[in-house]
Amino acid sequence: MNLRRRVRGYFYSGGPSNERLAEMLRIARGVEAHPAGSDLEARLVEAEWILDRRPPYNKALKRRDAGWYLELRRDEPFPRLRVVRRPRRAGARYVGPFWSRQLPERIRRLVEKTFRLRSCAEPVRPHADRSPCMQFDMGLCTAPCARRVGLNAYRRQARAAERLLVDREFTWDLMDRFTAARDAASERLAFERAAEAQLRLDWLDELEELRFALEPEADPRSWLIVLPGPDPADRTLQPVARGKVLRRRRVAWVDGTWQQAVEDACYAVRVAELRAPVVLSPRESVPSAMVGRWLEEGREDGHAIDLTRLDAAAAIDELLRLAS
Repeated sequence: MNLRRRVRGYFYSGGPSNERLAEMLRIARGVEAHPAGSDLEARLVEAEWILDRRPPYNKALKRRDAGWYLELRRDEPFPRLRVVRRPRRAGARYVGPFWSRQLPERIRRLVEKTFRLRSCAEPVRPHADRSPCMQFDMGLCTAPCARRVGLNAYRRQARAAERLLVDREFTWDLMDRFTAARDAASERLAFERAAEAQLRLDWLDELEELRFALEPEADPRSWLIVLPGPDPADRTLQPVARGKVLRRRRVAWVDGTWQQAVEDACYAVRVAELRAPVVLSPRESVPSAMVGRWLEEGREDGHAIDLTRLDAAAAIDELLRLAS
């Protein structure tokens, strides 16, 4: 049995100095013990308490209730990448959350330069008599404002930028294409063209070094996780809908009762899938990342049923097989 202890209103984290520890003990009003049947459940409960109550002496999740996102608005005629505080538009593509602004800003700039997307904030009103800015002269923008690129061609640039953010294999394809373009230009002695292709290769290499930040923290599948309870006769059902951790339920694991609880949990997952957000909020991503790490590490203290490919009846059959 795992046990996490809580000092009422203040959680212990790390190794504080003697002065800070003395201050924590001075303001403490009581100690409560909350038993958990597994390490995963204990971690989830602790994270929820920290995010809800924001104790001043815990730094582990201090800023995990806020984040940054990369946004590409598909409904704009000439989309551009933005760094925003929260997802807010139904027709946009979001990547995140990021825990600081510097990283998405760096990624945004690399993607803009690679696909020559506009970076200007004002609305685009294309006019042939308008002179493009220096970004066009430097080969960093196709200048839709001056009608140097058509609507359809620019939207293809934006779709390629969106794919680059979410598809790692597309990055490798682009590298192959730019490498071939560089080598062909060099053979024709078109050294400026070769230098442009090499520059984009360098940007893609830099972006690939940041790929870890673009990978989702949570497993995007749906799960029903069955964990041990504090009592040997109990189990904890933890449903997960497309990476979002739903409300847990403790169930008496006796014949004739737990099957209905499993059916109810599977139904809750299906309903939540219909309402699943495009990306998780910073707050939702914390427990989802914990579940994702637990799934990767081998699930030693419980069972995980993949509801992406199984229905409730198949989930019950799988649990019966595991119990036999």
